[in-house]
Amino acid sequence: MLYHPYFSLGRSFLLAILLLPAGPAHAADDLPRIHRIVIHGLERTNEQVIRRELLFAAGDVLDSTRVAETERNLRRLLFIGEVHIRLLDRPEGVEMTVSVEDLYSRTLSPLISGQIDELSFGAVALDYNFRGRGQRLRLGFEDRAISGPWAELLFAEPRLNDSRRALTAQLAAGAEGHAHALTFSQPFATLADRRAYGFSLFSQQAMQRLYSEGQLVTRYQDALDGGRIWLTRSYGEQTKVRPSVQLQVSRRRFTARTGDGYAPSDRTRITPSVGLIVWHPRYKLTRYIRNLGPLEDLQTGSWLSLRWGFVHRSLGSDRTFSLYQAQLAPRFELTKRSYAELTLLTSSHRGEGKFYNLLASASATAYFRLGVAHSLALRTAWEALHHSEDADQLLLGLTRGLRGYAPRRYNGTRRVIFNVEARPTLIRRPWYTLASAAFVDCGAAWTPDSKRANLVCSPGLGIRLGWPKVYNTPVLRGDIAYGLAEGTYAFSVGMGQYF
Repeated sequence: MLYHPYFSLGRSFLLAILLLPAGPAHAADDLPRIHRIVIHGLERTNEQVIRRELLFAAGDVLDSTRVAETERNLRRLLFIGEVHIRLLDRPEGVEMTVSVEDLYSRTLSPLISGQIDELSFGAVALDYNFRGRGQRLRLGFEDRAISGPWAELLFAEPRLNDSRRALTAQLAAGAEGHAHALTFSQPFATLADRRAYGFSLFSQQAMQRLYSEGQLVTRYQDALDGGRIWLTRSYGEQTKVRPSVQLQVSRRRFTARTGDGYAPSDRTRITPSVGLIVWHPRYKLTRYIRNLGPLEDLQTGSWLSLRWGFVHRSLGSDRTFSLYQAQLAPRFELTKRSYAELTLLTSSHRGEGKFYNLLASASATAYFRLGVAHSLALRTAWEALHHSEDADQLLLGLTRGLRGYAPRRYNGTRRVIFNVEARPTLIRRPWYTLASAAFVDCGAAWTPDSKRANLVCSPGLGIRLGWPKVYNTPVLRGDIAYGLAEGTYAFSVGMGQYF
C-alpha cells in the first residue's frame, strides 16, 4: 500500500468517528463534515467520471461506510487500479483526497483455439474507457472453424448523461446468423439503492448442431426475437432482500436444414414471473486469487435466488405451464489465504401434470494463495438435463473444461468436470507479470441407459501474461494440453483465466 503523510491522521480520524457513542449527545451539527474533495492521479480519465462514483459530497457528514464502498466502486472500474482515500482535518472541515491509478484501457488480443486441423482464430480490440468517459467499446473478428466468419461490435454507456442509468448495444453478424441486443437499465449502483429496473430487446439467429462422439448428426436454424422488462426492489442493511417482477416475450422459430429431418417445434412465449434474492454483502481485499496481482474485492457473502413464473395459452403462448428456478450460492473464507465458492442450481417446467425441461447443476471452486504471488485453483462441476423440450445436449471439450480435446468431442445429458491448476508467478515488473500454469483436466459426458460415463483426462501447460498498467491486469492466456485417450494435442489463446 502507498502511504501519505496524512494517511495515519486520516485513519485515526476515521477510527475516532467509528467509536463515537450513539445518542442525542452528538447532534448532526457536531459531527465532522466534508469541506473539500480533491481528485489525484488522473491522466486519461475525465474527473467527472470519478466524481460521479463518489457516495459523498462536500457538506456531507463523514461516513466511513460510504468511504469504503466508494473505494470498491472505483476499483470495479476496469480502467482504475489502486484507490486510496485519505483524510486531512482542517479548521473549516475534513479535506478528502481521492488518489487513483489511471490505467491504460486499450488492448488488442489474438483469439486462437482448437487443433491443427480445426482452428478458430481472430482478434478482439477493447477500450474500457472510450473518450475518457468510462464507456466500453469492443470490436471483434473471428473465423470460427465450424460456423465461419463472425464480427461483433459492443458499446456500453454505464452512466447515461452522468445518471445512474445505463445503455448497452450489441451488433453481431456472421455467416450463419446474428446476435443483436439493446438494453436500457438502472442497476443497483450502491448497496443503499432501493430499486433497479430496465428493459431489453434482442434478436438472435444461429445454426444449432447435435453431435454424437464428435460427429455431426443433425443441424437446424434457430431464430429468437423478444424482449424483457423488469423491476427489483431492495430492503435491508446487513442482509439484502430483493423481490422482483419480470415480463418476457419471445418468439422462436426453427428450420431444418435440407437433408436433415429434425427441428424443434416453433413457439411463442409470454412469461410473467416473480423472483426473490436474499444476499449478505461481504467483501475481502486480497491479491493473487483469481487474477495476476491487482487488489480484488472478493465477494465472500452468500446468496439465495428463487423465481416462479407461468406461461398460458390465454395470454397468447403456444402452451400452458409453470416454471421454477432456485439457486443457492454459499461462499466461504476457508483461511486468510483460501476461499471456496459453491453454486447449486435447479430449474424446471411443469405442465400437463408432469415436470420436464429439468436442469440441475452443482459446482465448487476453491482458490489457495501460496506464498506471496502463487496460487492453486480447483474446480469441480456436475450438470444434468432431463426430459428436455428439445434434443438438447451437454458438450465437452476444449471450451467446456477439457482443454486436451476438440470443443465438441463428447456429448450427453450428463456432464462432470474436474480441473486443478497450479499458478506460479515467475516475474513481476511494473509493466508486466509473467506467470505459468500446470494443469490437469478430467471430465465425462454421457447419457444414462444408452452411453457409459468414460472419464478422460488431459494434462497440460500454459503461460499467463498480465499487464498491471492496462485495464486492471488483463491476462493473455496460452495453453497446450494433451488428450490422453486419443494421443492428440490441442491449444488455445485467449483473454482471462480459464476459471
